[in-house]
Amino acid sequence: MHLDFLTPEVWNGLVIGVVLIGLSLAFLRLYRDLSRPINTRRKPVSRDEEHDPGHSHTGPMQGDQ
Repeated sequence: MHLDFLTPEVWNGLVIGVVLIGLSLAFLRLYRDLSRPINTRRKPVSRDEEHDPGHSHTGPMQGDQ
């Protein structure tokens, strides 16, 4: 494979281009995350609540008698 066109200037341009694209995508993601209303975030749900929110599978604790 001949990469004679890949001079240090071209390589530096590619690296700078990739960094700028990554920074712009990170900025857009951060802007979208910070500009949405806070109340739209979901509360984390445990695995037990996903299957059966009204009942626990563990039963009463030993010291609760």
